[in-house]
Amino acid sequence: MPFKNKETYSVKTEAVPILFVTHSSKKGGAEQSLIHLINHLDPEQYQIHLLSPQDTTYLHEIRVPFTHVPIALESIRTQLGWRYLSSVWRMMRLVHKKRIKIVHANGWRAPWFTAPLRFVTSARLIWHHRDHTHLKMFNRVLPRFFHRVICISQFVAEALEGARTIVIYNGIDERTAVAKTRPFMADGMLCVGMIGRIVEWKRYELVIEALARLRDRGIRNCKLWIVGNADIDGSEQYYNSLKEQAKREELEEQVVFYGYTDRPVELMSDFDVTVNFSKDEPFGRVIIESLLAQTPVIVSGSGGAPEIIQLTDGGIVVEDGDVERLADALEHLMKHPDEYERLLQQGFQRVREQFNMNEIAGQVSKLYEDLLSKEGHAHARQV
Repeated sequence: MPFKNKETYSVKTEAVPILFVTHSSKKGGAEQSLIHLINHLDPEQYQIHLLSPQDTTYLHEIRVPFTHVPIALESIRTQLGWRYLSSVWRMMRLVHKKRIKIVHANGWRAPWFTAPLRFVTSARLIWHHRDHTHLKMFNRVLPRFFHRVICISQFVAEALEGARTIVIYNGIDERTAVAKTRPFMADGMLCVGMIGRIVEWKRYELVIEALARLRDRGIRNCKLWIVGNADIDGSEQYYNSLKEQAKREELEEQVVFYGYTDRPVELMSDFDVTVNFSKDEPFGRVIIESLLAQTPVIVSGSGGAPEIIQLTDGGIVVEDGDVERLADALEHLMKHPDEYERLLQQGFQRVREQFNMNEIAGQVSKLYEDLLSKEGHAHARQV
């Protein structure tokens, strides 16, 4: 259970008070990354406060002492006006009362609420930027309110202008690793997994089309598992269109709509390969989790996903949106088990080296220290 107030645990007086701010009550990739970060920070060095909705479902996954601050950050479009100002006011009072030194905004909505704190508090402001957009307000205006912007990939960082950015990748918690018990194509079937929100830019329909291409080549021993739902920023209409596509292509026996899982790494370990064919994927947490599950990946050459493959060599990069090449990559793995095994072993080893959560948390902690140092304050005044 989360720690509800400061009196329920003991923290050294010199611990730095930090306020993490996030808007989502349900766990997606951004929230999972935040959970990992909080769990790997030193509780004797930092006094952690987490601002999120009252009905946040993932609080029990935070293993270090923290104080939950139940404030809902609703859509700017619906809350702009008095309700928005009220939320900012409550946040400002909290920062003053708890003597918060660092405000760490997570995701795409939280920074809009924390940005005004730049003018009414002395706290150092960090935006953990986990998305990619072409909107000028996100790329040119909003970053200027923050002392530092953490970007989860070079791809995300390249979109920002005039911001003091630093690239710190998302990390994996090795304690979530599970043993891979299913041998490659043990039942003669290549099991392909796609895990994530059911949204159009994830391009599930292209992977279903790749299965149709394989069928046309006489290859039917390939099954696709679509794991996820439309609950978090998803689209029921798009989800239904995928089911209709599978039926239209006569692939109903080969495409499984699994639904949501709270144990993605465990499920990935049963797949032979994971596919992430998203358009402009900012990072791809599923990719590093799949490598931790000893399951190679195939990604589209778009966004930040190729950066992961470059660092781990645990998968294949296919030209962006090229369905024929995706079908080729799946067929190649089916016919070359030795190559598959190399990708599996290399990806598993290197993802633990390149995306180790202890190292990632250390980079964030170093950033905190820099911002709170005299040098950090000097740099902040120049922004």
